[in-house]
Parts: sequence; structure tokens; C-alpha cells
Amino acid sequence: MTSHMSSLQSFLLLAPEIVLVAAALVAFLGSAFAGLRSGWAVALVGIVTAMLVAGGQPAEGTWVASGGIRIDAFSAYIRWTVLALGAILALVQAGDLFRSAVTRGTPGSGDRHVTGTCEEAGTFLILLAGLSLAAVADDLVLLFVGLELVSIPTYILLALKRTDAHGQEASLKYFFLSLVASSLFLYAAVCLYGIGGSTNLAVIGARLRSTADPVVSMATVLLPVAIGMTMAGAAFRLAAAPMHFYAPDVYEGTSPSNAALLSTLPKVAGIVVLARVLALAILPADAEQSAVGGAAAAHLSLFWPLAAILAAVTMTVGNVMALLQRNLRRLLACSSIAHAGYLLVGIATAAAAASAQADSSGPGAADTSWTLGLGGLSATLFYLATYALATAGIFAAITYLGHRWPEWTAGSGPRPPREEIATVDDLDGLSSTNPVAAFAIALFLLSLAGIPPLPGFWGKLSLATSALEVDWNAAITFGSRRAWFVSLAVMLVLNAAIAAAYYLRIIAAMYFRTAKRGVQADGGLAAGVAMLLCTALVLVVTLQPRGLFESASRAGAAIEKSHR
Repeated sequence: MTSHMSSLQSFLLLAPEIVLVAAALVAFLGSAFAGLRSGWAVALVGIVTAMLVAGGQPAEGTWVASGGIRIDAFSAYIRWTVLALGAILALVQAGDLFRSAVTRGTPGSGDRHVTGTCEEAGTFLILLAGLSLAAVADDLVLLFVGLELVSIPTYILLALKRTDAHGQEASLKYFFLSLVASSLFLYAAVCLYGIGGSTNLAVIGARLRSTADPVVSMATVLLPVAIGMTMAGAAFRLAAAPMHFYAPDVYEGTSPSNAALLSTLPKVAGIVVLARVLALAILPADAEQSAVGGAAAAHLSLFWPLAAILAAVTMTVGNVMALLQRNLRRLLACSSIAHAGYLLVGIATAAAAASAQADSSGPGAADTSWTLGLGGLSATLFYLATYALATAGIFAAITYLGHRWPEWTAGSGPRPPREEIATVDDLDGLSSTNPVAAFAIALFLLSLAGIPPLPGFWGKLSLATSALEVDWNAAITFGSRRAWFVSLAVMLVLNAAIAAAYYLRIIAAMYFRTAKRGVQADGGLAAGVAMLLCTALVLVVTLQPRGLFESASRAGAAIEKSHR
């Protein structure tokens, strides 16, 4: 059931985003005029308050508000994912805001830890508000504004967190490439506006499914540009090929906490964009074949091959690059690229299933095709949550471990500057010096590798299964849609096996090598709490994955209804 709401009710629907912005203003103004220094504490309070407000909103049905706002199961799933990740990442970003579990060096010794600023915390809250706003957007303008509220704070955080040459280089690279990605998506939005004559996504979707010849003719010309530009813009946010090349350099140049942010939140934004654009051409499950216009069929027939090719290339390139890395952050950047490919498998599957529905000859066949393919989008949403949780946990652990012990003895001269954990070899023997952190990192890596019964296994299994179900009753012939997705499922399994090699290499370093220098575990208690929180959540999902599966399934089903 879809319910339309008044202006005041529309305002209340955006209460979680408003709370985040209000908390950001408290951090900014408190720092400028009241000497506030606990910016990350304000951020955590703001995020928890936004969660409480979101929990009081309608849990069932679809709510459409003025200004291009839509609250449904999909937007609610993304909103809760953003808030949960935001709380974890805020702890990682906080540094030693809370008293560390280790003894600090004395002031002036070169071993003093610098805490985060209110400017960083406020900027981070604006980023979360923008991403949540993109999730509820039912209008191209609001969607673009939400994406920009993700991009702009991201490169501001990159610049604020690191002021050395490497940090500034990382910030500038992300800045310029983000401008290109935004321009590409804006051009795609212009093409979609030209097709629909409106910025409202529901109106554009109705025009795409129209059978009127003038509409079909114009849309067929503009669609290749619109879909191509959308894919390119989303590929940057996902760090998918061919827009992946910036990731290793930027991850290496920035801080571990910012690398955690880059590897999770922009990927959520990319999935939101692709899901919303895909939904424009999806036919309602009970519709007749005659209700599908040529433009909608063309949209889907362009969308799924492009997404499938990007998925195959991205996962392969990311895993092959990761095999060659010794730097820990560069390796995790390449891993992030590979996981973008896995996420695209579900998007391609959903598009292919919708295309099969459009090609079918009756409502009964359409029902079967879409029900099977719906698992693709649901699997992507499930995998997105499990991937983000494990990745945030790894970077939380790296942040907590902090620096290596210096090769220095008292009386031998001035103490050398601290060196961050940089390579896989820096984790040698971690299980003997910090067994809790070693166990947590191993757990996260095994989940990312897809080892049963961890959440990553269920995510990869659902992605492969949904790909195999495309055109389930059709014969496998060369070039057929079924052959495409059987091949894609095989590539996913092979790439998961390749990925296990470099994940297990890190685990072997922690458990089967002798510690050479050891680590100081000086990243602050807040990062340690984030690591333990991620560990607990991974174990909970391992034991009870059904709840997350059901939420992801409802969110995937909501996309089919979103632009009727």
C-alpha cells in the first residue's frame, strides 16, 4: 500500500537526516564558539539519536512525500545500514577520544596521539545524512544532492585527516575523480529527464514503459548514453573497473580510518544509484506483455550485459591485483575492488531477470522470471551488509593496533618517529602478542573469503544461486542469457578461490610466523571497541543469518514496486 503524506508529515519522515545535520551543526558551532573538543562524542550521540528516531517511523508499506521522498523497505534497509556503519566508523575515526588501554608516551617524546577534531566529526555526519538522503530519494535532483553530500565531505575528510604529502595526494586524486564521476551522473540525469520530461523517478519509469512510438523513439536514442554514464559514475563510487585505478594509491595515502570509510559508504551510494536506475524499467509482476514499451525492454537489454561484464572484469582485476600486493592497505583496496565485482553480480542478475520478464508472453511467466531474479538484488543487499561489516572490522583492528615498536634502545639517541602498520609482514606473530586482535582479523578475513558458515559464505552463495536461476528453464546455448549467468557464477566461485590465497596469507603471517618487532596497540580504545563490536555482529549473523536475509529480501522486493 502506498500512502501520500502532507508537508509536515514529509518533514517528519526526514527526521533521522535532520538529526544528523543538527548534530553536525552542534559539532561545528560548538568548536567555533564554545571550545568543544569532543566532536566524535557528539557524532555518536547524533547517530544513536537518529537510530531511535528511525525506529519510530512506519515499518510497513510505502510512504511517498512531497519533495521526491519515498520511504519503503529498500530505503529503510539502506538507512539502517548507513546508521549502523556510521556508528562503527565514528568509533574508528575517534582515535583516542576515550582513554587508551595502553600507556602513552610523555608530551614532547614524539609519541603523543592527536585526537580527531569537531570539524572532522561534523563533516562525517553530513556525509551520513547525504547518503541516507540518497536512499530515500525518489527524484533525480534529490538523488544528485544526496550523492554530492557524500562526495564533498569524503574528500574534505581525506584532506583533514592527513596533512602530509601522501595524504594531500590522496585527497586531490579523489577530489578530481569525484568531479568526473559527478559530471557523468549529472549527464545521465539530464538524459533521463529528457526521456521522462520530469525529474520524478516514478514519472520517468512510466514514460520508459510507455508504448507510444514518439516516446519509444526518443528514449531508445538517449538510453545508451544514460545507462553508460550512470554505470561509469556508479563504478567510481564502487571502485569498479575501469574506474578502480585510484583506490590503491588513495587507500595507501590516507589513514586507516578513512580507508575504512572509502571501502564501505561510497559503495552503498553506488548500489543505491544502480538499483534506482534499474527499477525505472521493471515491469510490475502482474502486468501483461503488452504493457512493456520498447524503451523499457531496451533499457534492460542494455543494462544487464554491461553490468555482467563489469562484474566479471572487476572481480578478476581486483583479485589478481591483490595477489601482487605486500602493502596491507593496497591489498585491502584491491580486495575492495573485487568485492565491487561481487556486488555487481546481483545487480546484473536482477536486470536480466527483469529483462526475461519483459520478454515473456504472459503474466504467469513474468511472475516466475521475476521471482527467481529478485534474489539477485536481495543477495546484493545482503552481501553489501556482510562485506561492509567485515571490512570496517578489519580497518578498526588496524587502527587499534596503530604502530610498530621502533627499533630503538634508550640511550642510543633520539627516539625515531612512529611507523604505522603498513605491510603484511608487520602482522607477523600477532596471535602471540595480541590474540584478540588476531582472532578478530582472522574472522573478518575468513568471512570476506566466503568460508562457511560465516556471513560472507551465505552472501556469495546467494549471489551465485541467483545468477544460476536466470532463465532457469532455458537451454544453455552459446551467447544465451543463461550461458552468460552460468559463466558469471563460475567466475564468482573461481575468484573467491583466488581471493582465499591472499586472505590466508595474512592469517598465516599472524599465526605461523614469529613476531619481529610487534605492534604497540596505541590506536585508542574507541577503535578497539569498534573491532569488538564488528566481531560480535559477525558472530551473530553467522549464528542467525535469517533476520538479515529477510530484511534484504523485503528491500529487494520494494525496488520492484518503487517506480510503478
